[in-house]
Amino acid sequence: MRTSKNYAGINDEYAQLEKSKVVLIPVPYDGTSTWGKGSDKGPEAFLEASENMELYDIETDTEVYKQGVHVTDPLAEFTTPEAMVKEVHKTTKEYIKRNKFVTLVGGEHSISIGSIRAFNECFDDLTVLHIDAHADLRESYEGTPYNHACAVYEASQNTNLVQVGIRSMD
Repeated sequence: MRTSKNYAGINDEYAQLEKSKVVLIPVPYDGTSTWGKGSDKGPEAFLEASENMELYDIETDTEVYKQGVHVTDPLAEFTTPEAMVKEVHKTTKEYIKRNKFVTLVGGEHSISIGSIRAFNECFDDLTVLHIDAHADLRESYEGTPYNHACAVYEASQNTNLVQVGIRSMD
């Protein structure tokens, strides 16, 4: 995935990194999915669908995008799940340290491992809200701790983890 798309089709003046408060990181990764493939298409589909959004926010009576939303180049082409987690961690932490509001769009659940790790290193007493049908609390799955089924195991050990919607613990 190569993208030159701006979030919601906003004007370039609101999409420049230096001026943006929000950074959106596409991670089209589908390396450890075990059932249906295709989550790597998520970031591109999200950006395409965002072009049809209403940009006025009734609750704040503002056009929030004018705070700036920068879409980075996608993080892609990983040889291992561990390499993906390492790059997501590094990139997320870099933007947090630049005082950006960081959002990631995946891809499968395992992209969360690196991003949660970065947020936890930058913020004290972090709480992670995990909304999913599966607990994703395995310490390791299919020989790696960087699997989608392990997405919030590390968070359960190092943060305040709140899980909502869980119907299956395996």
